[in-house]
Amino acid sequence: MAIPDRKEREWASREHLILEHADDLMRQHGYLGLNLDHLAERIEYSKATIYNHFSTKEDLLLGVTNLHLRTREELFSRALTYEGLSRERGLALGVADITLAHVHPHGFPLFQLLQNPSIWEKTSEERRQRFGTLNGTCMKISAELIRQARALGDIPDSAPPDAQILFGIISLSKGAHLLAQTTHTPFTTMPGFPWQALMANYHVFLDGVGWKPLHADFDYAAAETRVRDTLFSRESLPTTTR
Repeated sequence: MAIPDRKEREWASREHLILEHADDLMRQHGYLGLNLDHLAERIEYSKATIYNHFSTKEDLLLGVTNLHLRTREELFSRALTYEGLSRERGLALGVADITLAHVHPHGFPLFQLLQNPSIWEKTSEERRQRFGTLNGTCMKISAELIRQARALGDIPDSAPPDAQILFGIISLSKGAHLLAQTTHTPFTTMPGFPWQALMANYHVFLDGVGWKPLHADFDYAAAETRVRDTLFSRESLPTTTR
């Protein structure tokens, strides 16, 4: 076994340890709760070791976001290959998105924080490129599903262009994530806010573009159960279908 290989594995293992504990600290306390001295104590390495892996605190934030995006890519890939109708695979993408919100409730605020130029410019070029690759792959998976549905005839020729459908789905998702982080909103009194409401709105939108089978013609509650049992850890997921 070559020494460089062992050192590379040790480096990767230590970096993953840092990311996991940083992720856990932010899950518990938010961005402001990510204290590098506290993080160093938890991982039993010096703060200098953290800076050997991440040039700035902002670079560490991007590393955690990339960890989340890697999970998103994996879940989206599972959804795309799900054996079912095209709209069931679309349902699987929605469940994947909601799964991540449930497991990483701090993920969307962190993603939004990184959009701030003063934060983004302090991250490393390598992690920026990784972010772009992962984010782009998730977008391509979503676009591919819509393309497949149209090719199968599940989305009619009269429907809006694929890009417009994708834009609508993403707008619904991001809007729900944003509202989920908002404390003063009348929507918090809605039954199942935000994730049941989001899933219901997905179906309203997809019915609107004519993606078959329509909600009234298919048991999507049972379909969601199948998706959860087949693709995801059911114990870790909230129920989303009413």
